Amino acid sequence: MTSRIAHSCAREACSSETSDSTPPHALVIHTPSAELLTRALAGWERFLDTFEEPPHE
Repeated sequence: MTSRIAHSCAREACSSETSDSTPPHALVIHTPSAELLTRALAGWERFLDTFEEPPHE
């Protein structure tokens, strides 16, 4: 029989605060770079441009 271990990182991901007592397995969340945000915005704008405007009456 195979045992399964469930692990949730949600508790670790909720806080971005760090301290000297941070366990070595704690999840580190980095903020996206300015270049990544610019590329994401450009992609979002291209996506929005694919929608047609509703006909005017």
